[in-house]
Amino acid sequence: MHKLNAIFGQHNQLNQLTQQAGEKALINAFWLTSVPDFLADHSTANILNDGVLTVFATNASVASKIKLMQASLLKALENSQKTIGQFKHCKVTVIKVKVQVKSTPKPRTKRAIKLSSSGAQHLNRYANTIAGTPLGDILKKLAAKSSE
Repeated sequence: MHKLNAIFGQHNQLNQLTQQAGEKALINAFWLTSVPDFLADHSTANILNDGVLTVFATNASVASKIKLMQASLLKALENSQKTIGQFKHCKVTVIKVKVQVKSTPKPRTKRAIKLSSSGAQHLNRYANTIAGTPLGDILKKLAAKSSE
């Protein structure tokens, strides 16, 4: 393990990335310990810059809930900052909320529905019993079309 740390410790870019990842994890942990569970499940804190905490919400309703609760959330964050030692440098004055939109799923291709041959025969028999009516004519066409 020491060899890996020695090798990875020589690369500045890797050190910067691990430091940034650690900072983001700390900021998110700060957010998660301070907010109610229903908000913690649907939001993540990502950036803390000059007292502005940027929070990503999974949808607009969560974002509006965070905006409505901003005053109480700021008090909870301040309380966590004072009581938990690892968060003492996390000073938050404003919460900025962004909705993180997920990409839209690919639409499902609709499968062509086919009438079975036995279904077409039953439909044809019923059409013969009501022959001469508009419904009978339509059912006869449908049975003929599906048997092709």
